[in-house]
Amino acid sequence: MRLSVIVPMYNVEAYLEECLDSLVNQTLSDMEVLMVDDGATDNTSAIAQRYAENHPNFRYFRKENGGLSDARNYAIPHAQGDYIAFLDSDDWVEPDIYEHMVNAIGNADVCVADLEYVYEEDMSKNFVMKGLSDKPADTVQKKALLSPLFAWNKIYRAELFKQENGYRYPVGTWYEDHPVTTMIFAKAEEIAYLPEAGFHYRQREGSIMSARNDKRIIQIFDVLSMVRENFRREGLYGPYFSELEYLHIEHLRLYGMFRFIRSDDWKLYYNMSDHVMKECFSNWKQNKYLSSLGFKNRMFLRWYSPATAWLFHPLIRR
Repeated sequence: MRLSVIVPMYNVEAYLEECLDSLVNQTLSDMEVLMVDDGATDNTSAIAQRYAENHPNFRYFRKENGGLSDARNYAIPHAQGDYIAFLDSDDWVEPDIYEHMVNAIGNADVCVADLEYVYEEDMSKNFVMKGLSDKPADTVQKKALLSPLFAWNKIYRAELFKQENGYRYPVGTWYEDHPVTTMIFAKAEEIAYLPEAGFHYRQREGSIMSARNDKRIIQIFDVLSMVRENFRREGLYGPYFSELEYLHIEHLRLYGMFRFIRSDDWKLYYNMSDHVMKECFSNWKQNKYLSSLGFKNRMFLRWYSPATAWLFHPLIRR
């Protein structure tokens, strides 16, 4: 078996068929699909069981609700492929993407591909994001750490997860991809890149990006602490300091701050982010990757504070 695709599912009856159809139609014939029903209470279970009955390479599992990470972790021991991939059940893929990725990975630990953000309420907002950053880093590992950290626009050598003490996703938190993806990138001997937008990332209400007052957005602080501890434990904090610093800038001072601003608790989140940056990355405004950002983002990073919030908040769509 070449590839195992793990699909966690929870109350996604409106989107699941599009996701699973995109896997049925894959040009890679030697693959399996592990559908993990994470205790769904809608029609998700019936839909998934129908696919398992009609397609021999689709396998259905049901478990008590434990969240996205728990569902991924549950499926890993059952995966039979040489490579493992993850796909969220409200997203979908191009029919040839997994064949192309298996062909591209070669001897690499991981292969990454581009992705498309899809805004169903306004398709004019759709855009493609590169799976591998073009920021001026001097190794592919550093470029990868500056790239999207999603678990699902990638395929991985199965041994990374299947070996003793293999990777598992932290349970019970948002941003669960970050601790695993960052460590895989940092420790990878080789990373392959396929410049094809084969993954379609659906933007809908209830996602992290659309969240406003959901208290779970505060979990980014614990997750980033986990990332820092992982890198210290593995002796990688110094070699990847600039990349870790930039990761914190993105999540605590820039794009993450845009999410914080939409919350009624924005000032609390600002103060927490300010504390982390002063304690861990006191010279972050001199980070070498900031020059690759657009003018508006650089100005936001330079000038935003509670004192200037009155100027910036109307510009951030609430």
